[in-house]
Amino acid sequence: MTAEIMEMAKKLLEKEVPEELLQIYAKDVEAYICAYCGVSQIPAGCETLAARMLAAAAEGQEGGQVKSLSRGDYSVSFTDGDREGLSQFDQRLNAFRRVKWGGTL
Repeated sequence: MTAEIMEMAKKLLEKEVPEELLQIYAKDVEAYICAYCGVSQIPAGCETLAARMLAAAAEGQEGGQVKSLSRGDYSVSFTDGDREGLSQFDQRLNAFRRVKWGGTL
């Protein structure tokens, strides 16, 4: 995730989030966007949405509070939450989706 997106997300945050934790959320958000859109990197024009998704994840709006955090080959576990998660952004991500070709014709 670019430094520009990280800086936008930090400005959107209401509370201070440790940089290490923000990096983990950033990787998760980037992986979600790339998988959903069928691309290998965050699409041009999607930077602001990525920053909003990162801020939402860091504020705990993507499910619950952090239950555990590992460092070697990072891992984050969350408590159960009552929010929709990052999927609440799917409708806005639809504009950046690419067709995935699954086989030969």
